[in-house]
Amino acid sequence: MNKWANWFRKENKWKQNFFAKISLILLLLIYSVSASAISKKDRDSLLLLPLFKNDQLLKLELKADFSCLLNDVGENRDYHKCQFKLDDHDNLSGIKIEVEVMTRGNFRRQKQNCNFPPLRFKFPEKAIVGTEFEGQSKLKYVSHCQSNLGGFEQNTIKEYLIYKMYNLIEAHSYRVRLSQILFIDSITKDSIKRYGFFLEDRNDVAARNGKSVLHYKNIKQYNMLRTNIVKLSLFQLMIGNSDWNVERLHNIDILSVDENSIPMAVPFDFDWSGIINQAYFTLDPAIAPDAKYKRKYKGFRWSDKDLELAFSDFYELKEPFLNLILECKYLNKESKLDVSEYILKFYDLIASPKDVKKYILKNSPKIPTGG
Repeated sequence: MNKWANWFRKENKWKQNFFAKISLILLLLIYSVSASAISKKDRDSLLLLPLFKNDQLLKLELKADFSCLLNDVGENRDYHKCQFKLDDHDNLSGIKIEVEVMTRGNFRRQKQNCNFPPLRFKFPEKAIVGTEFEGQSKLKYVSHCQSNLGGFEQNTIKEYLIYKMYNLIEAHSYRVRLSQILFIDSITKDSIKRYGFFLEDRNDVAARNGKSVLHYKNIKQYNMLRTNIVKLSLFQLMIGNSDWNVERLHNIDILSVDENSIPMAVPFDFDWSGIINQAYFTLDPAIAPDAKYKRKYKGFRWSDKDLELAFSDFYELKEPFLNLILECKYLNKESKLDVSEYILKFYDLIASPKDVKKYILKNSPKIPTGG
């Protein structure tokens, strides 16, 4: 009797464990489907947020103790409470909210480089409902760098346009919104009005593309999605930017569905580009003084087929690129001419097999076998 009782107990226990495992698997499947649905919903909602849906200039006011804020540039800097006024066509006085702002950046945060560094805004969730900033939490703001020197404001607009150009190449890219902010010192009452732009949050860039941000260094260029990295490396050549590195995650974000999927690279921070030609810009030491093209290619030696496909895409974008520059009413004539000529030099380069061989293929590293 005890023998059969023990058998039944073991049988019941096995059934309980079996059904428990089945239930767990079903729950995981349901969770997985729900997670996918939520992810899709989140992606759709991000595309509907107002800030990056159009290119209309944002007119804003920021009132703060700027002596305190702009001098807080150390490693342990804090957020500062500021009064933020949003232009509202239905309300002549605008919408006023309290935000928190801190200085940010690396090179541009140093006083000897910029007396008005880039900023990071932290928004109160409820107060921004119904405004252009609805759904935003923390945003980077690219400022004009120098308040008392000419040309820097134009350079900020150039950098804004670089982001807009890359948007035409790749959906996996940072969206931006141009603004004109009246900065009012709450102590001295002094004020300046300058152009700048807000940069989409990196996690939002990833989420609206159904991906996550990877924080792994030492990922090689040739491990990226090939079409993505080929066009990225050529775009950096087009704008004359060598201040980027995939392996070190320097001015590059890596996005992927998961650790086992092919990742994609997203560039940012273009202020060291030759096309902008900031006062602090210097040519890469590897560029010869007598070089025909004052720019350095930092991609790999991609196959002829990869380059041919990428060149074809760039040729299709030539007119949209130039139109983007020429139709920007905030860029002056001199800047439009300089930027357009710089872009056209890139097209001269890729149109010449001899120059492609010399300036792109000759000194670029080979892709390892199996890479």
